[in-house]
Amino acid sequence: ETALNIEKALREGKLLEVVSVVRGTLERASRSPVNIAVTGDSGNGMSSFINALWGIGHEDEASAPTGVVRTTQIPICYSSSLFPNVVLWDLPGTGAATQSLENYMEEMQFSQYDFFIIIASEQFSMNLVKLAKTIQGMGKRFYIVWTKLDRDLSTTTLSEERLLQNIRENIQETLQKERVHE
Repeated sequence: ETALNIEKALREGKLLEVVSVVRGTLERASRSPVNIAVTGDSGNGMSSFINALWGIGHEDEASAPTGVVRTTQIPICYSSSLFPNVVLWDLPGTGAATQSLENYMEEMQFSQYDFFIIIASEQFSMNLVKLAKTIQGMGKRFYIVWTKLDRDLSTTTLSEERLLQNIRENIQETLQKERVHE
């Protein structure tokens, strides 16, 4: 409908009307909620990542619970007044329960999210590759975030730059082998 209104206004030479339609569309889009799922293998630091994005510590009452044992049992949404239309969903990690990955994606209702942040650390597992492949198959976008880099740096002789390059290349090669687009 918007495209038709713009085309009609352009044909009739009504540029102010085009600007008005585009502005209205942008205003509606900026008020639309964006649901971002944060997922990955259990223990990769999804809840800590959410807290870091919102700029709050684990001791804050509004923070996502973190710990050395599994803390996220069900999907929990977090929002911030900084970004009122953005909702981050902290999903339970994969691999912590006996459910299959296919059941996990169905139970977590992957279709309801606009895009995904896949949290990885220590290794880029086949579970994460399958998540990426499924998300891509749904026509949605994902981003991969590597966490716990401080631990990786403390156990390697590589420079930070070289370590990051190795991690990036490994993820890209693994995804390409499975025909997942970058």
